[in-house]
Amino acid sequence: MEKLKVKAVFFDLWHTLAFSDLKKDFFMDIQERLGLNEITHAQFMCECEQAIMLEKFESLDQLYTKLLNHFSHPVGEILLGDLDFLWNKSLKTIKLYPETKKVLKKTRKNFKTALVSNCENFAVNHLNSNGLKFNDFFDETILSCDVALLKPNPKIFRLPLKKLKIKPAEAVMVGDSLRTDMTGAKRAGMKSILIDRKNRHKGKKLSVDAVIHSLDELDEIIEFKN
Repeated sequence: MEKLKVKAVFFDLWHTLAFSDLKKDFFMDIQERLGLNEITHAQFMCECEQAIMLEKFESLDQLYTKLLNHFSHPVGEILLGDLDFLWNKSLKTIKLYPETKKVLKKTRKNFKTALVSNCENFAVNHLNSNGLKFNDFFDETILSCDVALLKPNPKIFRLPLKKLKIKPAEAVMVGDSLRTDMTGAKRAGMKSILIDRKNRHKGKKLSVDAVIHSLDELDEIIEFKN
């Protein structure tokens, strides 16, 4: 396979660069606590993105209230306490993948870089203060809670493209989600690299330019200068 020739590399955040080291997905716990078993977890996540990842909140209680109101769920002190326990437990377990910083440093030496993430503001602020200072690794940081846009909307990808003065075909998106990262990048006219750390898509025919299983494999797909 001929290596991709690009001028910019965009990265997703969660499950691409960082993760929460919990045995069970944090949002699954929240879905169960709210008793929302009539919808799939994928549907629940889409609703959560719409509810809490399009604006900044001044407090976690404000975020919890917005989430509960979105699902027309009564707000009570016990429930707010439960959500606060789950949320803070998740924040304490946020980690970077072992290769993240090394690969980001190398990538920024060779290309323009951007972080493009669907996120609420508390987890990213925690990570930015405890392990991954965004300004050290990215030329542009585009967060859904800052710009009121969510992947896969191509507009969120066009923001860093415009700021970096890069044409869509000259950029590649690296992410773990087919729905948000790969589809969004394709709609924006970019190249796409799926990171499939747990081989969930093995044997599937995918509409992406490449599949990797670790960020360490990135230089096997993209043509680095050095």
